Amino acid sequence: MDLTDFRALLIDCDDVLVDRDSSVWTALQPLVQSLSRGLDRDEVLAEYHEAVRSLQPRYDELGFSGLLCFAYRRMAERLGVEASWEEGMRFARSAASWVLFEDAPGAMLYLRKFYRLLVCVDRDMEDREQLCERLGISFEDLLPRSNSALENRAWLRANGLEPNDVLHICRPPAESLGVGAVCLIYRDGIQRETGCPAAFCISSMANLVAKHQMFLRR
Repeated sequence: MDLTDFRALLIDCDDVLVDRDSSVWTALQPLVQSLSRGLDRDEVLAEYHEAVRSLQPRYDELGFSGLLCFAYRRMAERLGVEASWEEGMRFARSAASWVLFEDAPGAMLYLRKFYRLLVCVDRDMEDREQLCERLGISFEDLLPRSNSALENRAWLRANGLEPNDVLHICRPPAESLGVGAVCLIYRDGIQRETGCPAAFCISSMANLVAKHQMFLRR
């Protein structure tokens, strides 16, 4: 399989283009500093991700900001700290300014010369236009995570695509992968000892650009 075989890239926004964990860690500092016991970054993020997972079944009811607000307050409660609704919403609204990985803008600029770039994301509607501008994509190419483009035959036909035309770029684990070819991104540099469990494995978006250039030279 060759990177040049694909016509479109379906790219997960968080953890691939947006450095979610670093952004969440920064936004959680007021809560972290109010704790009576010290927790390191990994412990705090583990608490955050557990709170989000526990609320995921209510996503349709809460929306993205609502889920983050409730997760913040649930996390605070588990850690023995009182948190107001205002604090919860302040944390939720921080998602509008979550930082991009350093290599993301340049990689997107390069890759859009060769592919249609589709970005899969959970965001409130009012934040999507700004995100499109930061990523250099059109609004119609920002897709909700709740609606898998690769499983939506009508959407694919309307956009002149087949599932085999699209490469999905996401973080591990491989067990959660869906339809179509997948490129796993290991931004922490840790890869399975058994080798790449997907069609491609990369360490960064810059690494994907380098691999694409290598395939072009063949």
